[in-house]
Amino acid sequence: MKSLRLAIVTIPRYNIGIFILLFFSAILFYGGGTLNNPDTEGYSFTRNFFSDLGILSEQNIISVICFATGLLVCGITFGVYFYYFMKLFDKKTISHRMGIIGSLFGIAGAFFFIIVGFTPHNYVLDSHVIAVNWAFRCFLIASILLSFAMFQDKRFENKYAIGYLFFSILIFLYILVLEFGPPPKQSDFSLVFNVVSQKIIVLVFILSVYYQSLGNSDFISKHLK
Repeated sequence: MKSLRLAIVTIPRYNIGIFILLFFSAILFYGGGTLNNPDTEGYSFTRNFFSDLGILSEQNIISVICFATGLLVCGITFGVYFYYFMKLFDKKTISHRMGIIGSLFGIAGAFFFIIVGFTPHNYVLDSHVIAVNWAFRCFLIASILLSFAMFQDKRFENKYAIGYLFFSILIFLYILVLEFGPPPKQSDFSLVFNVVSQKIIVLVFILSVYYQSLGNSDFISKHLK
């Protein structure tokens, strides 16, 4: 019981803070430059992607370390979270099967997040892009299946199942941006559109983790005493 609460309530909450601290540290030490203007100084919240913090260069090494560590923490946190989360569902039910499949996709998404952190796009762009795309696709499938499983299992409050459903809708919209949005190099507006979209989905991830930790805490208190 203690390990379960630690994995799906306590650790995710604390690691949100660690994740934010590491990324702001990476921003602080970022060497500068945007996709369309390599001569800018510092980090721009509207023109620099998060992945820019992982650009591997001599002047950007501290930023790279913070960026990679942040995604490593994020990936491990999600991996452990989904491994334990699948244990909440009643066995031999459709919600249990959907919960397991959804959680496995969540673990896969966590793995791809780690790959993103260790594939600097100025050296291995193709691998970096593939990891980004599949991370979000895996989390999309995970959130859809988990929302379905939680609606089926009446022990879960519907508001937390709706949270996963809302999360899946926003991820789907971001995937549409990745697939069909204007190329960032096309214009300054296109760059800003893509960068801001990314910032929004990262914020959604952070808020979703905290929101679901509240639901997990309630679930454990009510059903796993």
